Amino acid sequence: MKLLGHYEVLSRSLDNIDEEVFITVEEIARILSCSYRNAKIIIKHLQEKNWIEWKPGKGRGNYSTLKLLQNIDILVMEQVKASMTPHSIDESLKLLNKFQVKHSLQREFIDWVFHSYLSEQRDLASDRFSRLHFPSYRSLPILDPAFVCRRSENHIMRHIFSQLVQFNENTNSFLPHLAHFWEHNQDHTKWVFYLQKGVRFHHGKEMTAEDVCYSFRRHKKTSAYSWMVEDLEKITVHQSYKVEFLFQKPCPYFLHLAASLGGSILPKDTSSSSATPIGTGPYRISNNTEETLTLTVFHDYFLRRPFLEEICIYFFPQLYDNTDAIDSLSNNFEMNFYHYPYLGRQIHHFDKYTVLDKGSKLLTLNRKKGILAKDFQLRKAIFHFISPDRMIKELGGTRYKKASHLLEKYELEEPCHFTETGRESLAKSNYNGEILLLGSYNGAGNEADAKWIRKELLKEGIHVAIRFYTYDQFQSLSLEEVDLLLGEQLSYESDLYTYLSAFKGGHNLLPYHLPPTVKEIQTVNDSEGDVLSDLRGMENNLMKENQHIPLYRIIQSAFFPSYVKGVHFNSLGWIDFTKIWYKDT
Repeated sequence: MKLLGHYEVLSRSLDNIDEEVFITVEEIARILSCSYRNAKIIIKHLQEKNWIEWKPGKGRGNYSTLKLLQNIDILVMEQVKASMTPHSIDESLKLLNKFQVKHSLQREFIDWVFHSYLSEQRDLASDRFSRLHFPSYRSLPILDPAFVCRRSENHIMRHIFSQLVQFNENTNSFLPHLAHFWEHNQDHTKWVFYLQKGVRFHHGKEMTAEDVCYSFRRHKKTSAYSWMVEDLEKITVHQSYKVEFLFQKPCPYFLHLAASLGGSILPKDTSSSSATPIGTGPYRISNNTEETLTLTVFHDYFLRRPFLEEICIYFFPQLYDNTDAIDSLSNNFEMNFYHYPYLGRQIHHFDKYTVLDKGSKLLTLNRKKGILAKDFQLRKAIFHFISPDRMIKELGGTRYKKASHLLEKYELEEPCHFTETGRESLAKSNYNGEILLLGSYNGAGNEADAKWIRKELLKEGIHVAIRFYTYDQFQSLSLEEVDLLLGEQLSYESDLYTYLSAFKGGHNLLPYHLPPTVKEIQTVNDSEGDVLSDLRGMENNLMKENQHIPLYRIIQSAFFPSYVKGVHFNSLGWIDFTKIWYKDT
């Protein structure tokens, strides 16, 4: 690769493929930052490779002629392909970036890797290839539920971690998981869990009650799940496999919290990075970089082990919201999973599975402070100026259906957006041309959505400035100062947990902008149904005050060859890797 690096420097400097250039050896030495003697050696090797045509001048210092014969980008691609193995794809991607290969050619490389190379490798070693390989547009450097709650991260973390119990949405009940039995007192202030024996973490240590204590206590510190333990007074270990939770207030919905990602159990005495955390789940992280994420099956998993040996995600930022990235790829291939229905992709020969996402895109209006806090008419005007139906039609993509509540099942009637009503409300408001700040994080279509919202409001005389943050910044900044917040509102298997998380979760948008008048959730002697009813009532009241605007739900898709079986979407809109298996063809 060193000689290739020399050729790249010459090629980028001269930029004259198939044209003779008058040049001296001394000039080549300066371009390559080497000695005169080494420049002559490099020229000789480049000639032997047939990468250049060289006609030496007579005598030192006299002009020679140099013709570059190879396109550097194509040459790099060929060299990378020739030296690649199934285990060096990560390094190959780094080389393409190092040599600044054009994005269009990098996309061709993506196509070759997934649709030719890996297929050939699968044919050559079918007994080893119970693996899933697919591309995505962004890396996942943080996989610790205490610090991140985005859709993709949540899905991967579900395969790494386990919880005390699992929620079954079909029966609306809880199943044993890390705990085989549990009980509570009459007023739900005390919960006791009895743990399974012999459950091991990915690094080999057995899970005990001490690990359960640690995993919940850690949320008392810096964690977006601190709301889950705000009323937790004490956790007591009675023995290795028995743990007791004592709350200051009744907590009838604690099982919903324990079943969430916030209830993930991590080892107490082992430090692990947020990129490669340790859990007890069916897969462990064997690699996590900017280029790839690899999950390997955990052979000591305490339940039935999955069929797939390995899940490997390759990250290509240029794929994000880029239809050209897909148009440039060949349509004739056999792949084993495709998560995004990019435009231009011919998918008629794939099996297709789609479902309407349970979550929604959400815009919140600040009722804590700022110009929107006390101006109902201005909030009402913004509501009527932003038409989700028109947004879906104009922006397209995976945006599919208008949303009006956190959960579709409770959308009994859709509110209408009337431009004329908005204009009447704006005239009654106290708005005097101030600039409203709209904040969002990068990705998830937020860029296009935010620009569309700004355009629509500007047409009616409302000025908006947009500020994008990295997701880390978005979680750490004081967003109470932002007038409008745009982002995803995730939904979960449990309706009650979906509402609890939306109104209390540190990962979500609503808590940043809820007005001080919104009361704390009352749980004294309340049943789960009562708590959910109260939360739904809170949502309806906030909607009447134009506190937030649900925008749309996306359509989730999966495309795969017929030998892939067990394809099933979870509530996050991702395919559950533990259910996939391959049928021999």
